[in-house]
Amino acid sequence: MTDPALETIGETAAKTGKLPSAKRHILLRLLGISWWGWIKLALLCVLVGFFVMASEFDPASPDVNVMGAMQTFLQSLAGLASWTARNFWKPALAGATFVLPLWLLWRLVSLPFRK
Repeated sequence: MTDPALETIGETAAKTGKLPSAKRHILLRLLGISWWGWIKLALLCVLVGFFVMASEFDPASPDVNVMGAMQTFLQSLAGLASWTARNFWKPALAGATFVLPLWLLWRLVSLPFRK
């Protein structure tokens, strides 16, 4: 008696002529990026490093308060969200009156070329 899953894999291989690809390991899925992705990540690290060095950040300084900085950051995010809710809908609506009809027209024109 054989396993039904193996029979399905064998049938698939017989039909397509190749075995199904094995699921990649979690570390490969997490860290498996292309060379270009690694280059972009390195450039982002350098860019952030310039700002950190320009601000003369010293994590060993007794004046560093990470929790206070996080609290201030979250308060700033809440203020930004509140401001956005009050003021963002007008420009978004004005932009949508131009963008959405053009986007819909583009989707209609490119419909025959999409799979």
